[in-house]
Amino acid sequence: MMRRHMLSYLFLSSLLVCLISEQQYKTYDIEVASLDWSDSNVGFILDPTRGAYRTTNSGYDWFLLSNTSNVRMSRVVMDNVQRQSLMLFGSGGQRWASNDAGATLQYFSGNNFNVDVGTIRPHPRTTRLWLGMADCNTAASTCETIATSRNMFASSTYDKVSYPRLRRVEWGPQGDILYLTAAGEYGYMRSNITSGGDLSPVPIFPRNVFGLQITDRYIVIGYVSGTQAEIYVTNLNINPSGVDASLYFAASFPFGQDLPNLGYATLDSDPSLSLFLGHSSSASRDNGWGNMYMSDDDGIEFTLSMEHINLQFYYVDWMRILDGVHIANNVTNYDQYSSRKDLRSYITWDNGGRWSTLTPPEKDINGKPITCTGSCGLHLHGITAYVGGLSTYTYATDSVVGIVMGVGNVGETLQNDISLCNTYMSRDAGQTWKQVMQGGSTYEFANYGAILVMASTSGQTAFILYSLDEGETLHTFQFTDHSMAIQNVMSSPGGKAVLIVGEDTSGSNKLVTVDFSSLLTYECSDNDYEDWFTPQCILGAKTKYLRRKISSKCYNFVHLERIESRQPCPCTYDDWECDVAYETTNFPNGTFICTVTGIVPPDPPEHCPPGKPYYVSKGYRKIAGDLCQGGLNFDAIKKTCPIASSTSASFTMTSSASSSSSSTSGGDVNPPSGGGGGGGSGAVIAVVIILIVVFIIVGVVVVYKVDSVRSRVMGVIDRIRAAGSRNGRHTGDYSHSFNLLADDDTDDGGGAL
Repeated sequence: MMRRHMLSYLFLSSLLVCLISEQQYKTYDIEVASLDWSDSNVGFILDPTRGAYRTTNSGYDWFLLSNTSNVRMSRVVMDNVQRQSLMLFGSGGQRWASNDAGATLQYFSGNNFNVDVGTIRPHPRTTRLWLGMADCNTAASTCETIATSRNMFASSTYDKVSYPRLRRVEWGPQGDILYLTAAGEYGYMRSNITSGGDLSPVPIFPRNVFGLQITDRYIVIGYVSGTQAEIYVTNLNINPSGVDASLYFAASFPFGQDLPNLGYATLDSDPSLSLFLGHSSSASRDNGWGNMYMSDDDGIEFTLSMEHINLQFYYVDWMRILDGVHIANNVTNYDQYSSRKDLRSYITWDNGGRWSTLTPPEKDINGKPITCTGSCGLHLHGITAYVGGLSTYTYATDSVVGIVMGVGNVGETLQNDISLCNTYMSRDAGQTWKQVMQGGSTYEFANYGAILVMASTSGQTAFILYSLDEGETLHTFQFTDHSMAIQNVMSSPGGKAVLIVGEDTSGSNKLVTVDFSSLLTYECSDNDYEDWFTPQCILGAKTKYLRRKISSKCYNFVHLERIESRQPCPCTYDDWECDVAYETTNFPNGTFICTVTGIVPPDPPEHCPPGKPYYVSKGYRKIAGDLCQGGLNFDAIKKTCPIASSTSASFTMTSSASSSSSSTSGGDVNPPSGGGGGGGSGAVIAVVIILIVVFIIVGVVVVYKVDSVRSRVMGVIDRIRAAGSRNGRHTGDYSHSFNLLADDDTDDGGGAL
């Protein structure tokens, strides 16, 4: 049945038959626990029981590293500067170091090596330098020692710094700072380990901190007090080292700053900070839902983007397609589900400002019309399906810009039964879709998008589908003589081989590698690329990308697809969202209004230097990162801070005796008598005061000219103080904090809590 099903996609031609006959595949008895690439050619597979395997031809041929034979391998750590420098870790602290991408290995025994391998972090800019945590208590999820080494790949020893109840240690973005959490404390250390000096911890938040995420633009921490919590954020543009405690501000949400103590996740930080707040309604907090909030440019003031996004196994169904374009799965029965969630998929083109259902294709793969009644849409499985064991999820990659793959169905809600789902593709970043395969599948793009491979995940199969024109035409290839249950399809970033992972009918682990070299006949040149424009304005601009032509059967040595330009669009409602303390009321025609629901900032603000400008919100704000120009204008009203009254801030330069003032006793003060001596001294005093004022003004101007950061800092502080006044909270009060759903040692972009 499966064979007939797969063969129905075969397009025969004499040329194609010739090319397929030259195609090669190999089968290995390997269980793939992890796959890591030093470059496009050299990679490593760790088998939990057999050892470590290495390839030098993009994954087609694999060889066991003999001195790791039968060792339970746990991790490969590669240098961030020189990827050919690496270390393999095995059971019992055994290590193998290499400076030539594994061609030769130096063995170190596990004696006295107590570092938790999962906590090892190579330095972002200095080669062969790493840090980690040692002497750990697994039950308590804490460690007692910071471990560092300045000769990561050629030493059996490491330096130790005692730090009790350590929970997390990370390099800062520049590598000169170590951020850590321990015993509820969040602090930093100056990274002088490169010179062998001691590490001296400096606290930023002295207690009750349990969450820490570091992105390219922000540091986000969770801070707990009892059953309530707060999130504090610092923007690395104004606090580059992240060590200035005064520049950590409490995140402000529509409901205030106190959060339910149910967990959070940082899912994206470009162009704004995306925070998922857990609001689980079930007994198990890893099986529920939460709300997504998007920040302003400063990462401080958040507005609600979408409610009731699916949460499962501490992962969130939030999928990035392009900057500003995301797909999310919404739990429609969030208030009544017991075992089954009804999920609907939505897409945003303006970084969470507006959401709409995915437009389903009009026809299936056989050209038959797709009919659907009720609230119809295309719904796709997210990352929670993959971690739940379905071997599939919505997939997009920067190496193939605008292409999105997903498994799901057309209907009112998403089908949990994968046998009732089909495979869909979009070539325009999710605006339009077509069905490319009947049934569920797992898929991969190889050689920077030159090869698309899909494999059925429904039962056993011996066939894969592949395409050399981004799914326009599909071809069938028999990759094995014996059927397999396929679990995954993988490749190196630029390789021309594809790895198929699964189990045979007896349950034995199998790895099959397929070489597509013979189908890509020449190296891509400039003529093989074309300009591709996003189908609509995204974050206020039409973006032009350089993308490989669909008709080119060429291979790439490097990733060449890139952004060429952004052309601003006229502003529409899609470029605006409601400001903090305002709520959205949507209308069917796509417009909306923002009405006050909270406390708006005072007008003028409390911190308002005389003569300086400030802005009063109309209830709207432009979405962070939006580039639109002209068109619909909801910009805040610009005003000027009031000048002090003349009785306290104005001076006369005349020598007449006509001025008056009041004394502390309330009596009149007569003007000085005589021939003008008093007037002359008054004029001198006035001139001196004016000169002093002039010097002060010049000094302020010079400071602001020299220190351009100051204005940004003051702007942020003004906004934060305004947010604090709206919510009745002092932003410097650190008595409220946050508790995570789970340990936060997860990658920021993966969607895990």
